[in-house]
Amino acid sequence: MTLRWPKPHRPEPGAARRRERWFWILTATVLPALALAVLELGLRLAGYGYSTHFFVNHPSAPPGSLVENQRFSWRFFERTAARYPRPLLLSKQNPPGTYRIFVFGESAAQGDPDPVFSFARILQALLSERYSGVRFEVINVAFTAINSHALLPIARECAALQGDLWLVYMGHNEVVGPFGAGSPFGRKSPPLPVIRASLALKATRTGQLLAHAGEKLLSMRGSRTGWAGMTMMLGHQVRQDDPRMNQIHDHFQKNLDDLLRLGRESGAKIVLSTLVANLRDCPPFTSLHRPDLKETERAAWEQTFQAGVASETAGRLDEALGKYEEAARIDDTFAELHFRSGRCMLSLGKLTEARAHFQKARDLDTLRFRADERLNEIIRDAVTRVSTPDLRLLDAEAEFSRQSPGGIPGNEWLYEHVHFNFEGNYLLARLFADQIALLLPASITNRTGRGNSWMSESEAAQRLAWNDYSRYWAKQHIRQRLLQPPFTAQLGHDDRLRRWEEDLIKLQPRIKSTGLNRAASLCRAAITQAEDDWVLHDLLAFLLANLGDCEGALAQWRRVSELVPHFATPYCEAGKTLAERKETDKAAAMFARALEVNPDYAEAHFNLGLICLKQDRRSEAIRHFREALRLDPSNDPARLNLQKLLGGN
Repeated sequence: MTLRWPKPHRPEPGAARRRERWFWILTATVLPALALAVLELGLRLAGYGYSTHFFVNHPSAPPGSLVENQRFSWRFFERTAARYPRPLLLSKQNPPGTYRIFVFGESAAQGDPDPVFSFARILQALLSERYSGVRFEVINVAFTAINSHALLPIARECAALQGDLWLVYMGHNEVVGPFGAGSPFGRKSPPLPVIRASLALKATRTGQLLAHAGEKLLSMRGSRTGWAGMTMMLGHQVRQDDPRMNQIHDHFQKNLDDLLRLGRESGAKIVLSTLVANLRDCPPFTSLHRPDLKETERAAWEQTFQAGVASETAGRLDEALGKYEEAARIDDTFAELHFRSGRCMLSLGKLTEARAHFQKARDLDTLRFRADERLNEIIRDAVTRVSTPDLRLLDAEAEFSRQSPGGIPGNEWLYEHVHFNFEGNYLLARLFADQIALLLPASITNRTGRGNSWMSESEAAQRLAWNDYSRYWAKQHIRQRLLQPPFTAQLGHDDRLRRWEEDLIKLQPRIKSTGLNRAASLCRAAITQAEDDWVLHDLLAFLLANLGDCEGALAQWRRVSELVPHFATPYCEAGKTLAERKETDKAAAMFARALEVNPDYAEAHFNLGLICLKQDRRSEAIRHFREALRLDPSNDPARLNLQKLLGGN
């Protein structure tokens, strides 16, 4: 009998290969993930990075409260070009007896050029005056240059803060804001999942490290100089028929739907508004011909167009329109052509045709600072799709048109393209107030002290201390804007600037000491109606400083710092006032306090640098000027002082 020994067990070749493959798969995935986790933990333990929340705790704020995060926008912009929300201070829990309202939007909703007189502040005055005994808390989270990609994360946080009502006025920055096709920052119009993934990555300290390294590389190449306003978008024109516009509209719709869902799920009622733009008095910023226009066609178009311009200039408007229509048959995508046609139609009393041309001029403008008609359609459709009584549409575009000469909004409401003057802010506040009145509970509406009427525009102006100094300041601010591209390239720029300067000259006699005293008195009267309104105290401080009442100004800035202790500006302004009085040590202490409150405050570093320079503390002056420049590369005085100290040119 032959003995058979058992063969040693040998794994099948296929099984061995599978185990080896799994080993390398796990090695390639787990080890990098573990390394990233260790790096992330190490960065957090080392204190690297910043919070990406919009609302944060602050050591200077009262316990149980939240403030705005001045670093929130770092995820969306390069740090030196980041924009900031206005100071906010609110309780984590909605206090009993308080009706909490959140306002979502961009610079127009913030109140640019002067947020002191935004529609949100006027609205708070309207509601408080009509419904006596009710505390309305209006929290305006809007700020410059952001869009729906940034507002959606803010909305997620607001959803947890027991808001009773959300007001939404957003959409003008969808093309030029973060991730837009016309933005000077980052990738242009990537897919929405990529956008949200990149924002999630930047919420990690590892992602922030990588992003900051990229910014430093760009800075070393000299390709970044800080925030430069609308001028930054000059090289980023986007045609109406650009394929990316469909993606932008799709992103806006999805972000808006998500924002509305968050609001409804939080239990808040919502008023969603369409967007208002200056159609009649704001020519397109830039115009482009259609890409496939042949040279012979372009020459024919130009000849016909210029003939129309000559006829329009001579007042032969019917003849001009004939030429413009002839040019449009060659190429009807040139925005200025439609603006000129609209202007002629308006003068001839053909209002429907004029409005159509003005709208076309807005939509064909290749510097897309104004929301196009499609975005307003998306806003209207969003309310129709949801169909719930707790979501109301405010068609501000239609209402402003109805109350405008010829049904076409212009300078009677807006300073330039989208930013409201006081009259425009008041009208928008009134329109929102009418919608809000339909949503308020009976426990509030039964407490009205003036029936169904609202505070008048003049009463609102008094309540907010709207004065000649503020009017002059706003116009002066807009004038500086008009002196820069892209405004300088607009049709009729020189005439527009001349009229603006004539208005400023007329206001000058009213801002001398007598006018400033009247403004200060108006502000004091307003404060008696709202003692805890830090904005009014801040306004009064600036008025008193301009009157030379340093003690009064310092007292008001102290009051501001009591009401919003996390706000660095009153410390810095007090420091500048003390420095002018040669109280150098006290001034330095104020600037240092400003930096304790906000370490990223470039102006405080600059002013400390000036003090150190005067005291011949060169190394400290160099350090502060360098910090000021790092935080704000556009600070030319800091650059000049630093060059002198370092012996450079």
